[in-house]
Amino acid sequence: MGPQKRLNDYLKEVADKPFKWGEHDCLTFTNEAWRRMYGRGWADDWLGRYMRPNGSPMRRQELQSEYGYWDFGRAVNDRLRPIDHVPPRGALVATKKAQRWAIGHALGICNGIKCAFLSGGGVVYLPVDDIDKAWIEP
Repeated sequence: MGPQKRLNDYLKEVADKPFKWGEHDCLTFTNEAWRRMYGRGWADDWLGRYMRPNGSPMRRQELQSEYGYWDFGRAVNDRLRPIDHVPPRGALVATKKAQRWAIGHALGICNGIKCAFLSGGGVVYLPVDDIDKAWIEP
């Protein structure tokens, strides 16, 4: 089974699973999609570090302090290769056209001509034209 089939299977599996901080949010969603495709997460060491002890997500300044980056895009650039063209299937993507969080973007995964993001009701798809940033394996 190839990466695209594994991604499609994962997207079907979580299609109706709603967004929930620290459990099924844009970081855990994209990290697991990446794991299914490539055998490892793109941000395993970031998981859980963005949550406060009370269960709420950190604010921008707290995130900057925790991760040592002042810009989310640069943090991802140090892990993955940024691209400035239409993202291919399996690329990590970011948009400002979905619900945004402290990083200023929502994270998703490209699945061809559309990209998968999370919403309160589960997975939603946006056209690749709505993508602001994208990354692929280094």
